[in-house]
Amino acid sequence: MGEVGVSRRTVLGAAAAVAGAFGLSGCGGADWYPADVTPDEHVVRSLLWEKELVAARYAAAIETGSGPSDLLERLRAHHLEHVDALTAALPEDSAAEESAAPSGEPTDPAPDTAPDAEGLRVLEASAAAARIDQAAAVSDPGLAQLISGIGACEAVHAHLLARA
Repeated sequence: MGEVGVSRRTVLGAAAAVAGAFGLSGCGGADWYPADVTPDEHVVRSLLWEKELVAARYAAAIETGSGPSDLLERLRAHHLEHVDALTAALPEDSAAEESAAPSGEPTDPAPDTAPDAEGLRVLEASAAAARIDQAAAVSDPGLAQLISGIGACEAVHAHLLARA
């Protein structure tokens, strides 16, 4: 029986056609990203939304006396500093008044309850664990370092709340 062969030229031509059809040469940077918000900015906005909710939870706990107020006030101040640092990390052309919440205005999912120190500890520990994935999801090394630092601070918060 005769062999059916495909020439090298045919294979290379087909590979070039496939590469051209999928536009493999244009996927090199942020310019190709089809959304108005880059992946890094999306992570920062999500983290900002989380930090605002945590600060609100601390404010509720302080208001209701759900823990040692001096400690809770210090930890809330740290979260507000994180909000400032994350806001500064947003691109300059980013709309400052845009909400970071996925569905619009940030709302606390449990606005009628004020967490106690144990509830805040669990919240802090969970947040610290989430920062690992968020830091890995960004492409900017400085932003990854900021997110990692925030996670480290949250881990210390969890430790302090466990001792309170």
